[in-house]
Amino acid sequence: MFSKYDVDTSVQSLYCYPDSDVLRNKLNIKDRDELKQAEEEITSLKQYMLMETPIQGRFSKTQLINIHRFLFEDIYPFAGHIRREQTSKGNTIFFPPHLIGQELSKVFSKLHSEKMLHETDRMRQIEHLSYIMSELNIIHPFREGNGRSIRELIRCMAMHYGFSLDWSRVDRDTMLNAAVRSVLDSMAFRDVILECIVEE
Repeated sequence: MFSKYDVDTSVQSLYCYPDSDVLRNKLNIKDRDELKQAEEEITSLKQYMLMETPIQGRFSKTQLINIHRFLFEDIYPFAGHIRREQTSKGNTIFFPPHLIGQELSKVFSKLHSEKMLHETDRMRQIEHLSYIMSELNIIHPFREGNGRSIRELIRCMAMHYGFSLDWSRVDRDTMLNAAVRSVLDSMAFRDVILECIVEE
């Protein structure tokens, strides 16, 4: 999903072409609609590839960064790099850049210290997924592509639990509404995840 994030309008975004809100990209596309189409085509193919061969890891900051790099390395020079400017969306202000690293470390440290990956109860597993998804959403570690990267990590975590998720089972508005609610409710993605479970 292509999305525009709000940045401080008094300064030029580090990530955009001069006097533009179009993200600098390896294809040198300077038209917003054209970039949106190219991004969707490329990342759809990459997401399909991840369905066949997921990026392995220990459910860590490194794994999330590697997922982002894989999805966006053909489009954006910032693929696999933590965001370096403040962003917001609507009334939601995401974590400032200087706190992103430590906040990601806190989330993944809690995941392991509380042994969330060892949970065997299905509903508790789903609650853990919703919690991690909510925390990563408000941190918003990347300039673009957060949702796709986070969903892929959560899909991998679900596979670790022994079930599959198909994010296409919910529409874009449902996912966005859950993301907005997740700022105040870490269980906001629970129903979305339930809807996306593929019974083998």
